[in-house]
Amino acid sequence: MSTIRPTANRIQTCRMMLVLVCMSTFVVIQSGCVDTLMMAGKVLMGDPVQPSGFELATGVSLAEDQKRVLVHCSAPSYLSDEFDTLTSDIQEELIRRMKRRGMAVMHADAAADVLDDYAGQFDPNLLAMQLDDVDYIFHVQFESFTYREDNSPNLYRGKASGKIVAHEIVRGKDGAGQHAIQVYDQLFNMTHPTTHPVAVDQMPKTVFIRKFTNKLADELGHTFYSVKNSDLFVK
Repeated sequence: MSTIRPTANRIQTCRMMLVLVCMSTFVVIQSGCVDTLMMAGKVLMGDPVQPSGFELATGVSLAEDQKRVLVHCSAPSYLSDEFDTLTSDIQEELIRRMKRRGMAVMHADAAADVLDDYAGQFDPNLLAMQLDDVDYIFHVQFESFTYREDNSPNLYRGKASGKIVAHEIVRGKDGAGQHAIQVYDQLFNMTHPTTHPVAVDQMPKTVFIRKFTNKLADELGHTFYSVKNSDLFVK
């Protein structure tokens, strides 16, 4: 049996092709074309999905299991006084994103309508007793929120921190009452933009705050629903 040996020309051609591939990859990386690499990865491997933070912690998919969810946002008085629409804006943006994904989320005023009759203090057991059509109650608690760069009044950089606490509604046998038990507790700490601040003369304050709150709602939304890996890198 004879053995077919590659000719010198074929070997040289293969070497040249290998060098070109390596050089092209290097150029793509050096030029910052991350999107190009991501597209190539999606073609070869698809676009993997990252489960929600709540699902990773509890094993429960709020979206797939069509769990009825209530979201309530709150902030200390010193934040509410300065940013009077912060909690309502974030709450509405979260609910909008959840509805877009077909999730069973309650109206933004559902919790407020109950809590307003009891001094407005968040009480998951009170909500559990007053609301029959909810499976999980999420409380987004802000601890800090600012849109200025530290010690630099001429620069914008958004920062927000707090935590998300979830309570599952447990119903008694034969419908004999229901109560809330805590099943999830996760801190959040976000900075935007992460690279460099924005000069105040480049963007109106209201526009920057709106962009920041939208980005914050995107980040917090990952607690409730799954996202594609490519979406995690969208600026």
